[in-house]
Formats: sequence, C-alpha cells, structure tokens
Amino acid sequence: MATDTTLIEKREELKRRLAAGEYKTLVDVFLEWLDRLLRKITRRSRPLPMWFIIVLLCFAIIGVSNIVAGRNLINTIKLHGLVPVLAVNLLNILYIPSVIVLNQSIRGIFTLWRNSILDATDSIASLEGFENWLKLTCNRRLHLIVIIIGGILNGLSLTMINPLTGVYTSYGWIFSVVVTAFLESMIVSAFLYLLLMLMLLLARMHGYDLRLFAADPSSSELISRLSGKFGFFLYFVAVYAAVLTLISTWSGFMSSFGINLVLFLWVPIIAIFILNQTSLSSIIRRAKWKTLNEAQAKVEKLQAAKNFGNQETMDGIKRLMDYHDRVKATRDSVLDFRTYLSFINSLLLPLLAFILGNLDFVLKLLGINP
Repeated sequence: MATDTTLIEKREELKRRLAAGEYKTLVDVFLEWLDRLLRKITRRSRPLPMWFIIVLLCFAIIGVSNIVAGRNLINTIKLHGLVPVLAVNLLNILYIPSVIVLNQSIRGIFTLWRNSILDATDSIASLEGFENWLKLTCNRRLHLIVIIIGGILNGLSLTMINPLTGVYTSYGWIFSVVVTAFLESMIVSAFLYLLLMLMLLLARMHGYDLRLFAADPSSSELISRLSGKFGFFLYFVAVYAAVLTLISTWSGFMSSFGINLVLFLWVPIIAIFILNQTSLSSIIRRAKWKTLNEAQAKVEKLQAAKNFGNQETMDGIKRLMDYHDRVKATRDSVLDFRTYLSFINSLLLPLLAFILGNLDFVLKLLGINP
C-alpha cells in the first residue's frame, strides 16, 4: 500500500511540474527571451506567432552571414555561380526551423506523458527514469556547452571543406567563412543534442512498465499513440535528410562523398526505427507476461486445492487456460506491413533526393542523354 501511495504521489508531482512548465529546454528559454524582446520592441501584449519568429531568425542568420562575407560574396557568385550560393543560403535557413520543429515535438512528448503516459506508468523506476531524462533534456548548461564545443569543432572543419571558399585567402574572407560556419555549427549542434535526447528516451523505454489492455497489449491506445508520436520523428528526420541531400547536391557541398552522404544520413533513420520498435516490443512483452503470470497464478491456486472432481473448478481452470493461450498468441510488437512500408519510404526519401540532385549523372548511367 505504501508503494502504491508513493507511486501515485510521484505521478502527481511529475504531472504538476510538467503542467507548471518547470521543464524547459535551452531552445524554449531562447524563444521565450526572443519573444519578450520582440514584444517589448513592437509594444505587443500577446505572444508572437511561432512562424514569425522562425522567419525572423532565418533572415537574421542569412543577413549576418552575408554581411560578414561583404564584397567577397559578389566574388563568390562570379566564381561559382548564383545557384550554389543560393543553395548554401537555403541550407543555412533549413537549420533554424529544423531545431524549432524538433524542440516543439519534444515538448509534445512532455504533453503526452503528462496527459496519458504517467497515469499508466506502473513502477517508480519508470517514473524516475523519465524524470532523469527530463532533467538531462532540459539541462541548459550542458546543452549550451555542447553547442559551443560543437560550434568550434564543426566550424573549423567546415571552414576547411567549405565549397565556396574558392581561391580566396584574404583575412576578411577567412573571417567571414569562420563566423558563418561557427553560427551554422552551433545551430546544428543544438539540433543534434535534441535528437540524441530523443534517441536516449527511446533506449530507456525498454525498461518502462505501462498499464496496457491486458487481453491484447499491442492493441492498446497508449501503444498506438507512442508509435504515432515516434513515427513522426522518423519521417521528420527522413524529410530533413532528403532536403539536406538535395540542397547539398545543388550547392556542391560534400559532393565528393556522393552516395555515401545518403548512407550516412540513413544511420539516424535506421536507429530511430530500431529503437522505437524494440522499445515498444519490450513494453508489450512485459505487459503480456504480467497478464500471463496472473493467469498462471490463478490456475496454480485452483490446482493447489486438488478439487479436480468439482466441475466448477475444472471449468475455471479451462477458462483460465483458454484466456492464457489467447493472450500468449497476441502480437509482441506493432510491426506490420504498414510499418515496414513507412520505414522503406523514409529510407527512400534521401535516396530520391540524391537521384533528383544528380539526375544528369543517373540518366547517363542508364544510357539516356539528357
């Protein structure tokens, strides 16, 4: 009874803290600060629309990168052409909405747990596991350190392989490339941190105890909602990878890697799919075995009475065994044809983007003159 009371209190405490907005990511804090600043400037009382903030940030990043580049930007356009320069700017714009969409989706996980999952959580260990994940995801100091370190390391590496550096070696051009690469890398590092937190949650879900539909855990509403939520992340990463592949191909960025770029971008897609499916399967099997063990315990209790001449006892054992066999025969996962098809489609998106970006080369391989 004490354990049940502790479990209920732990649930309610987590729900209260989530509802109060105590858990905020670094991106949440930044967006709130920017919203307050813009409202103060425009003297607006209501919060600004998220799309407006995204557009503003995109223009800010493009403006900073192009202003820092200065007259070297014109020389770059003359040397490489307008399309690669526009593609690189489009690539820079892509980072901002990607981070914000991923962050808002993680906020959706907070809401899902608060409204549904916490009430169905059947162990203190599972609650503590989720709470630890919340603390790590919302560890703004760690997130900031990752962003700064990632910005420095990736910024330096991108400076070395930047496709638009051309033959320029002036200090002004080198400075502009370093600043732009550093800003881009900071945003990418923020994205990667949130993506790693998502994958960490999927990995930790293996040990979660959830109260599901006892007769068929795989058909529970909670499993369907979890599958849908993490399925969105799968498609989000796939679309992001496809757009990244297409723009990178147009800009010439990492063009020497060719199909290896697609294979590299497949890694997070495959990882999310495997972690999602194995975690859900683990939760389903754990719920199934809980039901099976309860049925077995009742059968053993009836058998212990050794009242086999009683028809009611034998009917009870038969009904329990039938129920046991039916539960045992239910699915251990949510894998079906539709799930596999969605996974294949997510893998095809970056590949199709690569083919579209290298259409001339593909047609030549097929013996077709474009």
